[in-house]
Amino acid sequence: MFSLPDDPHHSFVYHHSKEPLTDSARIASIGFEKRTSTDYYWDGRMRLNDHNTFIFQYTVKGWGEIHVGDRTMAVRPGEAFIVEVPSDHCYYLPAESPEWEFLFITLEGTKAKECWTQLTNELGPIVQLEDASPLVFLLQKTYQFALKEGIEDTFTSSARAYEFIMGLYRFAKGLDQPKASMPDDIRTALQFMAAHYDQPLSLDEIAHHAGLSKYYFTNKFHKYMNTTPIQHLAKVRMQKAMELLTTTNKTIHEIALQTGYDNANYFSKVFKKMIGMSADSFRRDKKMTDFQHVIID
Repeated sequence: MFSLPDDPHHSFVYHHSKEPLTDSARIASIGFEKRTSTDYYWDGRMRLNDHNTFIFQYTVKGWGEIHVGDRTMAVRPGEAFIVEVPSDHCYYLPAESPEWEFLFITLEGTKAKECWTQLTNELGPIVQLEDASPLVFLLQKTYQFALKEGIEDTFTSSARAYEFIMGLYRFAKGLDQPKASMPDDIRTALQFMAAHYDQPLSLDEIAHHAGLSKYYFTNKFHKYMNTTPIQHLAKVRMQKAMELLTTTNKTIHEIALQTGYDNANYFSKVFKKMIGMSADSFRRDKKMTDFQHVIID
């Protein structure tokens, strides 16, 4: 295992002992990296030591390129590539791109191979994801677990690998938020909450903005988002609160006001219930302050 000290980006590589019960899927590596040099170049045909491994790499910021067969494709924010190693591909930071910041996970095992084969057959090498995709949340949650708790044994590695594989299957089957067919009124509500989370929004206001009755809106929202409008709004607010806690010196009261709560005590109760620790404890956690891309799943 290795990490990059004095830097908000970390990567972990695992060399677990062989365990028959976990041969089907294991995490080989996971990380959050930022590359700014064209020295960043991986050729999938030359990585013979990485036999039977499978990479999922999601762009957070900037962009890179991947060459597969006779095609060269940019991988921009909100996109991920999926490849098997070794295979006929290479990915790199092109001279035209100033940076490529990304999250990645590398799996190994027969179940990982089955999943990657199905996904590349159905979706191709590039996967397009919405900003709030549960698959992106799952990838960040897995990275956070590796960073904070540590993947100390093969069984934990296998459990997390299976979880991510199931997330990929859900995505491929359209069981995540079906964005392509999401109605305009639900999209409008999501955009309204994202833009006005700092205000004391009520369910009536959100439904009115979407042009629907409160009860019809709540049922329709749950159908497409698998949560209620108020729960989604709280999630948006908590994600912003975590960002403020890790990147500013604002008081808890100031953060509460900035995330739509006029009562700091109530904000603190909501934060602890959703995040599992107090806002003060979250702020003091050095590993959290090192990683600013914190999500709630």
